[in-house]
Amino acid sequence: MKKIVIKGKRYYRVSEVCKILGIFKNTLYNWEKKGKIPKAYRDPMSRWRLYSEKDIEKIRKISGRK
Repeated sequence: MKKIVIKGKRYYRVSEVCKILGIFKNTLYNWEKKGKIPKAYRDPMSRWRLYSEKDIEKIRKISGRK
């Protein structure tokens, strides 16, 4: 896993978040599209979706994942 740090804050890519939560990428994309979870931060250069640890905790609570 490549460590992504922006302004001292650690971010995770979609594949890492899905591995942490035990879900598929499409599930994460669908939740975001339907407004069930907050939209991810988008890296201005790569346009990758990036999630902070705080974002992952919010998704856990909203989705009921542990």
